[in-house]
Amino acid sequence: MSDHNIMQALFNQQRIQIMHIGKHHDEFSNAYLYAWESGVYPALHDTDGSIPQKPHEPFADFFTTSKEKTLFLAKRLDDALIKKERLTFYALEDELQVRYKPEWERGDLLGICRYFYLDHRFDQKFWETLITNGECPSEAHGIIDVFERGEDIYFM
Repeated sequence: MSDHNIMQALFNQQRIQIMHIGKHHDEFSNAYLYAWESGVYPALHDTDGSIPQKPHEPFADFFTTSKEKTLFLAKRLDDALIKKERLTFYALEDELQVRYKPEWERGDLLGICRYFYLDHRFDQKFWETLITNGECPSEAHGIIDVFERGEDIYFM
């Protein structure tokens, strides 16, 4: 068995444990739990190396949505907030050329934005602007849905 396969197996085991503990024992924040469940690298929960690593840090390569994408989008949305830019979801998709380049997919944006929302990143007005009716796909409205551990965590 290759090292990659061993790490993949360890990641899968860690993911199930995090989701189980979060769902059934109410541990971890909603954002952290959502990130594990949805495959978004929880970059906002990284440590700085001065304390022991969190469970996700050794497994960055195994999340579906990468650390780099998560950090890039955090900076982009921070910049939009600071500049008081009226950024909508479709405008963000156009900027990242979601329909034309394979680097970004709509699912990446939806997942990362949901993770940020659940981590209380940015204010409500920011999110309402991002998901303005007619300026976002219908599934983007789910970004600000209430997170219910018992219903939103799936073991697959």
